Amino acid sequence: MNNFKDKLTRFAYVMQTNKYLQAISNGLMSALPVLMIGSFAIMLVAIPIGPWQSFLASSGLNKILFIPYNLSIGCLGLYASFLVSSKFATSLEKDPVVPALLSVFCFLLVTPLTVVQGASMFSLTWFGVQGLFTGLIVALVATRLYALFVDKKLVIKMPDSVPPTISNTFSGLIPAVLVGLIFIAIAGIFMNTGYGSFTQFIYAIVQTPLSKLGNNFFSFLIIGLIQMILWFCGMHGSLVVGSFITALYMPMDIENLAAYTAGTPIPHVLTQQFYNLFFGIGGAGGTLGLCFLMVFVAKSKKLKMLGKLSFVPGLFCINEPVVFGLPMMFNVLMAVPFIGVPIIQAIVAYVAISIGLVPHVAGLQLPFGLPVVASAFMQGGWRMAALQIILVILSAVIYFPFFKKLDNQSYAEENEAEVSEVV
Repeated sequence: MNNFKDKLTRFAYVMQTNKYLQAISNGLMSALPVLMIGSFAIMLVAIPIGPWQSFLASSGLNKILFIPYNLSIGCLGLYASFLVSSKFATSLEKDPVVPALLSVFCFLLVTPLTVVQGASMFSLTWFGVQGLFTGLIVALVATRLYALFVDKKLVIKMPDSVPPTISNTFSGLIPAVLVGLIFIAIAGIFMNTGYGSFTQFIYAIVQTPLSKLGNNFFSFLIIGLIQMILWFCGMHGSLVVGSFITALYMPMDIENLAAYTAGTPIPHVLTQQFYNLFFGIGGAGGTLGLCFLMVFVAKSKKLKMLGKLSFVPGLFCINEPVVFGLPMMFNVLMAVPFIGVPIIQAIVAYVAISIGLVPHVAGLQLPFGLPVVASAFMQGGWRMAALQIILVILSAVIYFPFFKKLDNQSYAEENEAEVSEVV
């Protein structure tokens, strides 16, 4: 066992020090300020209070609040292509400006254009989380190719008297053109396929296999596992499986609601609302327990502040701040709890309902954004609300050993930085 742990630790170390993974991690973390704006905006829209919702509708404020959401989380793939490329180029000891701008250009090249009334335009659908995985791929590939061409001396050498900004621009001219031509070819190839674009190809090869899964509990767990692996790999897994979950499990909600209204036994344990309530309480990864640890247990100032920023949105099932801010994606240390906690929560809830400890989900079609516990109380009374609280505590227990190691590392880095500043 010790030998296995040593090998696992070495593997984790290699993965964590990998320049590609570091670029993704640091790039997504750099997007946190913009993501926080969008997260708070959508949280205000989702507050389920009648007078507040009436005020939003009558004043038009809801439309205004959707603008920062669409331009932050809704454009995450675009931001990621720039930020990840910038971090990756820096790690390769290259000036980051040209490759980062080049990555955005290449991302736009492979993103599908929509023609509306004769005008070509981009859809934000492919700029956001559905295009995130493409943005990461483009950033890494374009930047690596750019650095390779620079290292091969395919550059325009300027005299030493030329200012560095101008010199760096001209030295990157030929590599940028070569990378651009490669991605123009990629865009052209996929435009002539059934996918229509490289971005749609990436999205389709992940989404299509999900439609073949069944609707029993094991299929439910498989869908959940795929969702969390996609999250870990940088793609918005909830969006990928969301349409499938709705198509498969909403009819079961309707049947449950009909039985609940008629006063007859409720037939189904697995429904769309069961998924909403118990698969990852507080958002993908069941991170509400982790937010609690960061707020009340963390020694690291960074983690404590991130916890304070993430805890309240997490109560409304909005956890982009912690997912992208920690970040959880490509974070090898947090992979086990991030992927495992939602599955464990779903298993415990399924067993509790199946044996009668907790009532079945009533099937009420509640809006997204209802706070944790309140939504469960509306679906199944105090026992279902109590189950959610227990599962949040369980998530904190599971996250704790992994969080503790991360906290110690972050705390040590902060102390080392303070000592360096003093010296």
